[in-house]
Amino acid sequence: MSESAATVNQARLLEMMTAFKATYLLRAAIRLRVFDALASSEPADPDDVAAILRTNPRGTRILLRALAAMELLRMEGEKFSLAEGAGELLVSTSPQYCGGIIDVAASDCEWDALRDLADVVRHGGTLLDENAESPGFPYWVDFATHLTFATRPGAQFVADTTLSWAKGRETLDVLDVGCGHGLFGFAIAEGAPRARVTCLDWPNVLDVARRHADRAGVGDRVRYLPGDAFTVDLGGSYDVIVLGNFLFQFSFRRCIELVRRLAGHLKPGGRVVVAGFTTGDRPPAQDHHAHLLNLLMLAWTSQGELHSPDMYRKILASGGLSRVEVTERPGLPFRFVTGELP
Repeated sequence: MSESAATVNQARLLEMMTAFKATYLLRAAIRLRVFDALASSEPADPDDVAAILRTNPRGTRILLRALAAMELLRMEGEKFSLAEGAGELLVSTSPQYCGGIIDVAASDCEWDALRDLADVVRHGGTLLDENAESPGFPYWVDFATHLTFATRPGAQFVADTTLSWAKGRETLDVLDVGCGHGLFGFAIAEGAPRARVTCLDWPNVLDVARRHADRAGVGDRVRYLPGDAFTVDLGGSYDVIVLGNFLFQFSFRRCIELVRRLAGHLKPGGRVVVAGFTTGDRPPAQDHHAHLLNLLMLAWTSQGELHSPDMYRKILASGGLSRVEVTERPGLPFRFVTGELP
């Protein structure tokens, strides 16, 4: 065992067993807008906060004390104020607000899928009638709406590398498959006035992507294509096809099937860009979030599973793509795999 390996002990097990309480505490505080109520510089007592939130005084007092125990609030006597950093990250009017991510990271959809994980493992796939592969699955709307900490940096990395690669191309037609929020394609469009983006996803998700495109000022250069990536008419040919956080919803065999289909819609010399979590080439503890995501794919899909960089190389090569490269950017939790059509 390496010197850095964590020891299994009672304290660590208890922390894992009770972690859900901290999650639900934070989710309740965000949904009640507790941090907004304490945004002023003056500490407030529970009755004042309850009056602002229109909540029960006793319930508010217990909630505030629990938030202080988790060091999200400061408690002085019986008055409460925001802990350092909470104003920037948890007050909804702040430009750095990230409270909305709770609807993605602590979604009821995830809890419903994982609550019977032992049975899922026995079965070898999802037990849900409506799951991540179902048209209109509500989670994908939340995922598209509430951007995670890595969304914009990841989109910018895709844009930077794509724009550098595409300097000599007359056109820059982009197909964003399973686009979600659409930011991977929109970041490319922001950096290249000639870029035209086609967003492919379920109709309810495209409604969210459309709003992101308008906010980014690229809405007039975006086309929306509702449907299933495996069957929908993809239209014309593309210089770049982006697959962001998408392929791990499917088996290795299905990924090969899809990439072969997409490669048939690439222009000569066109490129496929895969962005997403990977597993298999590093110790599991170094890819902690990826392996937890893999559990979700087990519980949420029929055959979805995170793939290794080597498997992505084989997937892209199966579509006739060459010059396959795997890259990463420090600070981002996922990898980028690119391949080009000769």
